[in-house]
Amino acid sequence: MFTKLFLSTAVLISVNISVIAQQKVTKVVRKGEKPVIITKPSANDKSTFTINQFTGRWQEISRRDRQTNAPVNFTDTLFYHFTGTNDVFTRDGVTMSMRGKASIEPGNELVAAADVFTIRSVNRQEAVLDDRDKYIHTLIKKKSFWYETLPSNSVTPEKFTTPINAKSSDLIGNWMVYRRDAAPGAIASDEYLVKAMNITRAEGDNAYGNLTFFHSDRTDSMSCTITLSGQKLNIVTDKHSWQLNVYKANGSELVFGNPTLMYYCKPW
Repeated sequence: MFTKLFLSTAVLISVNISVIAQQKVTKVVRKGEKPVIITKPSANDKSTFTINQFTGRWQEISRRDRQTNAPVNFTDTLFYHFTGTNDVFTRDGVTMSMRGKASIEPGNELVAAADVFTIRSVNRQEAVLDDRDKYIHTLIKKKSFWYETLPSNSVTPEKFTTPINAKSSDLIGNWMVYRRDAAPGAIASDEYLVKAMNITRAEGDNAYGNLTFFHSDRTDSMSCTITLSGQKLNIVTDKHSWQLNVYKANGSELVFGNPTLMYYCKPW
């Protein structure tokens, strides 16, 4: 009887341990996304990485579908600044930054504030992270992020009132809108606003690439053609168009718009 009781107890303990090892948790995701159920690694799984390997600034440069390994276009670039003191500052595209805790959990799991990844590889310059849901993210180490070079609020922003003539080649680059200036009530609730432009080719007065814009809570990305005519800039996609003025195009900053709405862009 004692032997049977001992074996039964051992089986229950074994099952209980197995359940704990396969415990499922809900992954915290960014606003607008559905919660993802993931399997938490067993406490017996050891990590081969340390949080100190991530100290510094990391920027996402590519994203692949984790099922097909196919490249995926994205505009919500991930930025992480690991301080080396188990704190991390995160940023998603141009949204507000978030501060949280960073740690390496059993099973090579990286926790970075609200984000959780499985570490596939990391060295001094590159990290490959699996979000265990949709994508494989590749990040590189940076000395500084592009948005950290922008003028602080204490500096008076440059004012633009006179449009200039620009060349289509001046538009080539991957441009992110870091600031918009609008007169009170100038932006209607149903207006389509430019968010980013990736211009890859210029021929004559035309430039070609991809435009990212948002409307209400939705963000879309489409191929576009930009035509320059003197001081005027005409952006056309299959569904929408914008007629604007050019105010600055010197390679390090691109400013366009009109007296009621101005766009300020930096390369990223």
